[in-house]
Amino acid sequence: MKFKIFGTRIYISFLFAAVIAFLLVIDRTGLVIPTILAAIIHEIGHLLAMWACECQPKDIRLIPASIQIVRGFSKGAYSEIAIALCGPCANLVFFGIFLLIFSYSNSQFALTFSALNLILCIYNLLPVSGLDGGTVLREIIAKKTDPYKAERTVKITAFILGILVLAAALVLSYIGKFNITAFIISIYLIITSLIKR
Repeated sequence: MKFKIFGTRIYISFLFAAVIAFLLVIDRTGLVIPTILAAIIHEIGHLLAMWACECQPKDIRLIPASIQIVRGFSKGAYSEIAIALCGPCANLVFFGIFLLIFSYSNSQFALTFSALNLILCIYNLLPVSGLDGGTVLREIIAKKTDPYKAERTVKITAFILGILVLAAALVLSYIGKFNITAFIISIYLIITSLIKR
């Protein structure tokens, strides 16, 4: 499906819609919809920053496992950093809002949605290529050296972080507290650090 909003082309792949529909059907936890909402909030944060930096997105592609935003070049490193940080910041704002709502209403949904926003914020700040933290780290380093060295530093940082998370996952397993999420994150970090772009 393709359409335009404010001059930006939106493309939703059939597979993306099918995966979302499948997740909604099999979801027994009630977490799929709040997770999707937190992801939308994150992307809206990026989009608002792009418009504020006069770097309007040309295309938004919703494909399985990611939302790709294709845009023109920003006006420099500070714009790139601002655009990258506004996604996690949007999640951080909603984390605070819904934590406040929970403190007054004791609503389980408010607590869950607050936690999901915090998790998405922290995850996206990981110093990995393709995530907001990687973009920020790369732009900061590229200001002092060349882009190749900056990208290499991001990959080395992701690899070291992946090894540390893997070590923590192994220790947890050894003491009887197996955590599949820690293993998945460590493997993701290590693989991402080894992929050439």
